[in-house]
Amino acid sequence: MKPDQYRIIANGEERWIRKPCSVAGFLETCGWKATQVVVERNGRVLERSELGVTQLEADDRLEIIVPVAGG
Repeated sequence: MKPDQYRIIANGEERWIRKPCSVAGFLETCGWKATQVVVERNGRVLERSELGVTQLEADDRLEIIVPVAGG
C-alpha cells in the first residue's frame, strides 16, 4: 500500500484507489455510468446528486447495482 492509496470493497472485491476519490470518480474508472447504476455505500443508498461530492474513505463498502428492465 502506498501512502496516497487506500482499500475499499466494491461488490465483494478488494480494490485499491488513489485518494481523494469521489464515488462518481470511482464509477468512471470502473467503466460504470453514474446515471445507470444504484450505489450503496456502507449500507446506505446514495442519491445520484451525492455521487460527485461523496468522497470514498478507507474500508468503505460499495455495492454497485445495475437495474435491469424486463417484462
